Amino acid sequence: MLIELAIGDAYGAGFEFVDRQTIELYNNLNGYIKHPHHDIQPGCYTDDTQMSLAIAEAIVSREPWTPELLASKFVAAFHRDRRVGYAGKMYNFLLQVQDHW
Repeated sequence: MLIELAIGDAYGAGFEFVDRQTIELYNNLNGYIKHPHHDIQPGCYTDDTQMSLAIAEAIVSREPWTPELLASKFVAAFHRDRRVGYAGKMYNFLLQVQDHW
């Protein structure tokens, strides 16, 4: 399921917040497209997949489900593999956080 999520995220990344003409022209499942404004390469997953992976890691850890657990998994996933897509302030915050609990 996570693989399918990442594939869909990577495909949709090229269409997020673009004009209708771009969607109508390229949304045909022929391949990934480069987003006209964001710095993400075609076929790369975004912060959405990264956060889903962090949640999956929290679940399989069997640790008590707490805000601290989720925060630590989000931070660890970000530092392991930085991704675009986060809101600017959140991205900058994640860059600054060094302690993964």
